[in-house]
Amino acid sequence: MVQEIKLQGKGVCWSLRLWSAAVISILLLSTCFIASCVVTYQFTMDKINTRLSELHAYHSSFTCFSEGIMMSEKVWSCCPEDWKPFGSHCYLISTVTSNNSSSYWMESEENCSRMGAHLVVIHSQEEEDFITGILNTRLAYFIGLWDTGGRQWRWVDQTPYNESATFWHRGEPNNDNEQCVILNHRWHEWGWNDIPCSHKQESVCQMKKIYL
Repeated sequence: MVQEIKLQGKGVCWSLRLWSAAVISILLLSTCFIASCVVTYQFTMDKINTRLSELHAYHSSFTCFSEGIMMSEKVWSCCPEDWKPFGSHCYLISTVTSNNSSSYWMESEENCSRMGAHLVVIHSQEEEDFITGILNTRLAYFIGLWDTGGRQWRWVDQTPYNESATFWHRGEPNNDNEQCVILNHRWHEWGWNDIPCSHKQESVCQMKKIYL
């Protein structure tokens, strides 16, 4: 009888040790998870603050929008003031002020770059429709697509040129000497047209949204 009690006592002690080890393991894992979340959050905030600091060199104020239906999913996305938000980007209609340039397309790209952006890159019908919806049908606008030689088209942000997602006007591109691309309205529709880079046009700048 005494031996049986001793065996039960050892079993209780062993069970307590297992429970203690499990609790300690859970606490350690929880601590590691919390620490990981803090580090990830801090890293994300550092990236956001760095990006905001960079953009504040070009823009004095931003407009932010709430995204997400539930409070737990609420995210704030920001664009510089006067820029139009769509998807994950911000857009601005820009005008080149110089009256004498050998490449107004390049000057337009440099103008966008000075604002922390680049000439617009279009990859979907939805994006094309949004952009054309804020443009003047009587004007033409440079986009961030150009011919690097031999009809090899390239986007300014180095994303691949996808022939199945292009919006050329009928019969365009049609001239090997026209190496820059505009978005213009003709035949009652918007589309792309290749033109000489030295032609002066309006332009559309694009940058990624800031998420808070």
